[in-house]
Amino acid sequence: MKSDIHSIYNLLSDPSFLDWIKNPNGENNRYWEEWQGTNPERKAQVKQAKAIASSIDFKKTSIENIRQDLIFQRIQNSINKENEDAIPKGSTKNNKFKEQASIRIWMRWAAIFVGLLVVSSIYYFAFNEDIVSHTTAFGETKNITLPDGSEIKLNGNSTLTHSRIWEKDEIREVWLEGEGYFTVNHLGDQQKFIVHATSDFNVEVVGTEFNVLNRSGKTKVVLSSGKVMLNLQNSAKAERLQMLPGEMAEYTHNDQILTKKEVDPMVYTSWRNNRLLFDDTSLLEIKSILESTYGLTVIVEDESLLEKRLYGSAPSNDITLLLKGLERSLGNQISIEGKLVTIK
Repeated sequence: MKSDIHSIYNLLSDPSFLDWIKNPNGENNRYWEEWQGTNPERKAQVKQAKAIASSIDFKKTSIENIRQDLIFQRIQNSINKENEDAIPKGSTKNNKFKEQASIRIWMRWAAIFVGLLVVSSIYYFAFNEDIVSHTTAFGETKNITLPDGSEIKLNGNSTLTHSRIWEKDEIREVWLEGEGYFTVNHLGDQQKFIVHATSDFNVEVVGTEFNVLNRSGKTKVVLSSGKVMLNLQNSAKAERLQMLPGEMAEYTHNDQILTKKEVDPMVYTSWRNNRLLFDDTSLLEIKSILESTYGLTVIVEDESLLEKRLYGSAPSNDITLLLKGLERSLGNQISIEGKLVTIK
C-alpha cells in the first residue's frame, strides 16, 4: 500500500500529469498513453491518480476547508525567520544572498504545501470510507449496484467513483473515467442523477438508460431510453443540451465543442451483451477500442486501412475471437504476439 501511495503522490506532483488531466489534448494524450505502455505496472496508479485529480474539482472535501491564508501566513513567517538566520552578519553581499536564500526557502515551503494538499487528497479519496471506487482491468467488465438500486455495467479499463450512501433529497452523483452503461432508477421525488465526465461537463438524468464513454479527451453519450440533459459550464460559455432516445452527443474536451447526431444505440452499447457491432465503423475507431479497453498495442502497416469502414460483429469477451472476427470483416491478416497486434 505504501508503494501505491508513493506512486500516486509522484503522479499528482507532476505538473505535466495534472495538465493532462485538466487540459487533455492530442500531444499530452499521446505522451501519457505511451508512458503507460512502457510502464504497464503503473496503470493502476494512473487510474487512481486520475480519479483523485478529477474529483478534487467538484467533490466537497475537507481540502476546501483548509485556511490557505493562515497556512501561507505561517509559511511567510517561517521564511522571514529563516532568512534572518540564513544571512551571515557583516556580509557585503546581503541583498544577493537574501534573494537566493528566499528562492530556496520558498521552493522548499511550496513543495511542502503542495505535498500536504496532495497527500490529504490521496488519503481522503483513497481511504475515506464514505467514498467507493470501482475499477476494471483491461478487457474486464463489472456489474455495479449503486446505493439507490441503479445499475451500471463498467467496461474494461474504467473507474467509477461515488458516495457509499445517498441521503434523501441528495443529488446522486458519480464520476466516470472510461466507459459505463447506466440503468438509472426513477425516484418518486425526481431526485437528480449526475454523471461527471470532466470538471465542466456532466450528464443529468432522472431515470433512463444510456452509455457514457469518457476517454482520450472526448466524452460520448448515447441515449437508449428516457431523457437526459447535458450540462456544459466553462469560462467560455454555459450550455444545456437535451437528448432524446437514439441520439449521441460528443464533447471534445480541448476544443470545448459539443455536438449531437442520430445513431443506432445498439452499435455503441452492444459491448454490455459481450458483442461488438461494426456498422460503418472505421478501423481507426476499432483500433482505439482495442488499445483503450483491452490494453493492446495495435500496428497497422498500411495506414490507409485506418479509414476503411467495417460491418459485422464479434464477441467482446474473448480477445482471440474478437480479432478473428475483425480479421474476417477487414479481409487482412492479423497477428498477435503478447499485447502487440499487427494488421498487415
